[in-house]
Amino acid sequence: MYKFTNHLTNAKLVLVRRHVGESSCAALIVMRAPHRQYATKDKCDAAPKRPKSTKLFWGAIGATVLTGASIVYAKNSPDARNWLESNIPWANDVVALVYQENTTYWKAATNQFNRTTTYLSHFMFGKEGVTPPEVCSRSEQDIEKDAAIKFAKKTYQLPPPVIEPLYVEEKVVTTPQIESKATLVQTDKCEPQTAQEVKITKDMVELEQEMHENTKIAIDNYKLATQYCADYNKALFKIIEASLDDLDKKYFNGLQGLQQQMHNAHVKAKAASAKAKCAIENLDRMIKTGMKAPPESQATTKRYIKQFRADLTQAEKNFSAEQEKSVISDKYWNKVEAARTMFKDELQALFPGLDLSARKLNIRGDTDVLLVYALKRIQFLQNQLAEAQTIRDLKINRAIECHDEKAIIEAKAEDIIMAERMVRETEFMKKSMLIQAEANRQTKEALKKQLEIQQEVMHDRIAKKEKEVKIFFIFLPLYFQTGPQCQIKSTLNRQACIKRLMPVEEAIEMMANFNRAVSEQVEAERVEFKKELAAMAGKLKAIEQTLKQRAAAEAEARRSQSLWAAAEALLAATRRPAAHAKVDNELTALAKAGKDDKLVESVLKGIPADVREKGIATEKSLRDRFETLEKTAMKVALVGREGASLPVYFLSWVQSLLLFKQFAEIPQEELENQPTDFTKLDTFDIIHRARYHMDHGNLPAALRYVNLLQGAPRAAAKPWLDAARTHLEIRQAAEAVMAHASVSGLLYL
Repeated sequence: MYKFTNHLTNAKLVLVRRHVGESSCAALIVMRAPHRQYATKDKCDAAPKRPKSTKLFWGAIGATVLTGASIVYAKNSPDARNWLESNIPWANDVVALVYQENTTYWKAATNQFNRTTTYLSHFMFGKEGVTPPEVCSRSEQDIEKDAAIKFAKKTYQLPPPVIEPLYVEEKVVTTPQIESKATLVQTDKCEPQTAQEVKITKDMVELEQEMHENTKIAIDNYKLATQYCADYNKALFKIIEASLDDLDKKYFNGLQGLQQQMHNAHVKAKAASAKAKCAIENLDRMIKTGMKAPPESQATTKRYIKQFRADLTQAEKNFSAEQEKSVISDKYWNKVEAARTMFKDELQALFPGLDLSARKLNIRGDTDVLLVYALKRIQFLQNQLAEAQTIRDLKINRAIECHDEKAIIEAKAEDIIMAERMVRETEFMKKSMLIQAEANRQTKEALKKQLEIQQEVMHDRIAKKEKEVKIFFIFLPLYFQTGPQCQIKSTLNRQACIKRLMPVEEAIEMMANFNRAVSEQVEAERVEFKKELAAMAGKLKAIEQTLKQRAAAEAEARRSQSLWAAAEALLAATRRPAAHAKVDNELTALAKAGKDDKLVESVLKGIPADVREKGIATEKSLRDRFETLEKTAMKVALVGREGASLPVYFLSWVQSLLLFKQFAEIPQEELENQPTDFTKLDTFDIIHRARYHMDHGNLPAALRYVNLLQGAPRAAAKPWLDAARTHLEIRQAAEAVMAHASVSGLLYL
């Protein structure tokens, strides 16, 4: 196929047919024939200017981006860094220089300038004190000949094998015969020395025997004392842990016996150990000063000395360790014994003749005296506890003032004091409730007994009155027998006289009047007693109502304390040193402590469900992540919400590298939360203000400023914003519950 163009009309063109490749088609290539042209115009038109090419600019930008990405990848990848260090050392040096690992930019520039000036001075003027070597010129043929000889192929030959003979004659070592003149030296006559006899003295044998015996006695007694000490500790532990019903007097006697046996064994062991150590030291000193004894005996004695010293030291260590436990136990046991002795003396003073060794005390007398004394004793101990607490607070404050970590010490002291106070309050409440219950029971029993006694007294009085009336009616006729009016000599006459003197109707009326008077008196006494009983019952009801109110107030106060402790635990979880904190247990404890509390329930409902599963970021983690947020936001400060092209990203990154961070001061009005126009702030101003508040521990203010970011910086800061918002929600919930618990506790003080 041929292609014809309009160049065929030109006579100065030559058409050439040429095959292209292996294809079957051909092309006509137009070639200009050599000819000369002359200008026909006065002046040639200027060639149009070519537009400036941007390939160099974009190529430089691409190379810079690729180089920067390679450096960042090499910094974050240890494998790539090791490969660069092994294969391209200068690239590893470039990465170290960019991140200033070995030196700063200023020092690197100074060193490079010094090396360049030194190289130029040596190149131009030569090194000081060094003469340039003479270089002999060689012909080109010699150079080629030497190269051919050097690079010629060489044949590799194995080294000849070494054949060893099957039989080797042994060489007889003979003394070389050397003829030399003998020289006679005349010396003084010396007498032959005789070997000294080795004698073992009697002192050495006695000391060694004494060392063996005393060491055995000391070790046996130390073991025995250690065993007694261990038994003593076990017995003391059983006595302390056992209940009062299971205790017996023989336990205390056995404890004293073990203590005495331990003391005796320790004294014997100490004396034997002192004797054994003295014998060991004497033997050691005698051996060192060169005593006369065979080397075998000396070596055996040294071995025994070393072994006995180690055994004595180990036995003393074992006894000391067990004795330390016993000393700690005795410290608290002595306090228990002192308290028991004081209580025994107090009971003997209140109730003389009381048998304290009996399992059940038979107290004879008024038990109210014991209750009043116990109440006064409790008040005295409470005053002492308050005084000790005040002194302890002063000591803690003084220690805190002299220490740097004041907040930590205050927190620890408050925790310890709070725990101790809760334990004391619990014990006091238990004891007070027991005493109150016992007092109520005894009061009811006393009232019941008093009612029974009153009824018995009234019955006795009524019976006595009835007996007096009967006697009066029996002896009344006898009174009239001596009168002059009638002479009664028989029963019929007496009855007739009685009928005559006192009719039956009058006697019945008199008895009715008497019974009526007695009934009225009894009823009056009964009404008076009922009034007293009603007054006492009213007082008891008032006391019971007061106790119920007090118990309800204390229960509410304890609930407030537990609620405050749960909220404090939740708040402490946000300050953990770890990067992430699980708060599921704290939220569960808070829900249990704030059961049926509307405020706590509303606060817990406002916490998202994913917080229980995933947890929250701690304050330390937010501080560390803010560093990354700050760098990322400054790198993409020029990128908008819709994104941008690659050059804009590169310019933003270059701007973050070349930007000199010299921030202006924050206005005082803005720090005081006065009305401020935040639309005038750019990304760097916002990051600067957020950094200021993060350094000052004001996380809510930092969150508000980070929330002002727009575009790509806001997208980069979104994970941090979500984590900080969740953290603040949990912290504000804990603080709200703590404030609610504090107010509730103050209401019931």
